[in-house]
Amino acid sequence: MVNLKITTALFTVLLLFSCSHKSETETLFSHADTLIEEYPDSALQSLDLSPEEIEGLSDKECARYALLLARATDKCKLSLLPCDSLLNVALDYYDDDEKEKAIALLYKGRLAVEMEEAEEATTCFQKGLTIIQDFPKELKTKNLLLSSLGNIYFDAGYYDKSMEIYETMYECCTTDLEKSIALNNISTYYCLIDEKDSTLMFQREALIYAIASGDSLQIAMSKHNLSLEFDSFDELDSALYYEKMALKGLPQKENHGNYYSNLGYLILKTGGSKDSARHYLNKSLEDVPIEGKTSCLKSLYNLEKENGDYKKANTYLEEHAAIIDSLYCMEQSTEIQQLIYEYNTKMRVREEQLKGKRIIYCTFAGFVAICFIIILAYQNYINRKKRIQLQYKQSLEQTQNKLSSLETTIENNQLMITLLKQEHENKEQQIEEREQAIARLKEEKQQLLHWLFAQSSIYQRVITLSQQTTSNKKQMKALTTTEQEQLKKTIFGIYQSYISFLHIEYPKLTEDDQLLLCLQETSLSPLAIAICFGYTDTHPLNQKKYKMKERMSREESKV
Repeated sequence: MVNLKITTALFTVLLLFSCSHKSETETLFSHADTLIEEYPDSALQSLDLSPEEIEGLSDKECARYALLLARATDKCKLSLLPCDSLLNVALDYYDDDEKEKAIALLYKGRLAVEMEEAEEATTCFQKGLTIIQDFPKELKTKNLLLSSLGNIYFDAGYYDKSMEIYETMYECCTTDLEKSIALNNISTYYCLIDEKDSTLMFQREALIYAIASGDSLQIAMSKHNLSLEFDSFDELDSALYYEKMALKGLPQKENHGNYYSNLGYLILKTGGSKDSARHYLNKSLEDVPIEGKTSCLKSLYNLEKENGDYKKANTYLEEHAAIIDSLYCMEQSTEIQQLIYEYNTKMRVREEQLKGKRIIYCTFAGFVAICFIIILAYQNYINRKKRIQLQYKQSLEQTQNKLSSLETTIENNQLMITLLKQEHENKEQQIEEREQAIARLKEEKQQLLHWLFAQSSIYQRVITLSQQTTSNKKQMKALTTTEQEQLKKTIFGIYQSYISFLHIEYPKLTEDDQLLLCLQETSLSPLAIAICFGYTDTHPLNQKKYKMKERMSREESKV
């Protein structure tokens, strides 16, 4: 408090001194800019201008005021909704070759996240990153943009993409605090994919950087995250230890709700004192946000229910239901508030929209021309596709004719061999040549069969699935039952002669055995063949091969 008074007094002296050198507005902005990092509350208070004062600002001053107000508001962890219309002014004023445009896009994107408009937020962050690339020294802004974009991707389920963003973010870090935040995000990704060693390694490294930064809040958050991760890996003693350490080091002014809630939950889970668990869960109700109270009340309800105090349990259950109802009302209130701000914003930009009417008329004519070009291009695409289909059909017919011809030639050669053996035993060389010719013809036939199979849509589907690169086998896909039936129909139609041979030689083989033998004749890899049977790895396929070989061996032993 003493330091704050001294700082305020010094800035007052500087403010009075600088008034003779620059305008009052410029002095106010410089003063606020200096205060934001260490005293964001004071900066936000100094930027509290009336609507009349804001209207009196020039375009340049209004744009700078928007960035300062958004920065101070975000630093104080308050809603950015009141800054919406001012940020639009800043976005219109600054060009794409100015770093201030990237800063405006950063806070506009964070506002979109707050309004649950993920697509608009993603667009803002991506455009901001594109602009900030031209300013290599602006690592702070780039770091904030990467952090926000990574969180958007993570929440949307694009975990691998978010991991790339977090790694890039770590490379842009210049302070221990920034490195700790980036490593926290990376650790969360590895926890999600159940990589225990990597999760704990990065989280411990994040804690080391947090301690080096001296930021007590970041230290407490890193320990809290370690507790949550140990809990997810069922190491409850370590989870309980780090949660106690986090709560011990958390600054008094910070919200303790989530820490109390997790500590109470861990005490219950480890079989600790129910009174202690009840104490911390009740304390969490005082600080935890209204969205988090529901889980605390549910835990307290279960705790009292187990103790047989149904009256108190029912009280907690009623409070739980009341909060859910209030959350619904808050959502409606937020929607109304959003509509109010949207209306005010529309009124302020209406004049600019009127100026753009002429551009709209010109754009309409261009749009009609583009639509006409698109229609022509689409028609050309349809015609080209029909030509390709016709060529494909002709190729299939030619291949079928060639296959029939090859079948006839093979049969004639086999008949000739029989006649040659009956007529002259000394014509073994000719017989050998005929056999070699048959082998070549069979190989050519096999290649044509492979080609036919490769032209089918189901073959393309198998190849696509076999090229999956995901490291998580649970996410890998295989052929569905319908696709397996389509594959069986295609294979049995193409390799009909080979199927007939197998049916004669090995009548005990199942259709799956025959399909497996046909697929082995193709150029498909073992993983691709496994995918054809609905598996995502080759282990079940090996078992199927083993059983098939046993049946074939029994058939051969009978012969």
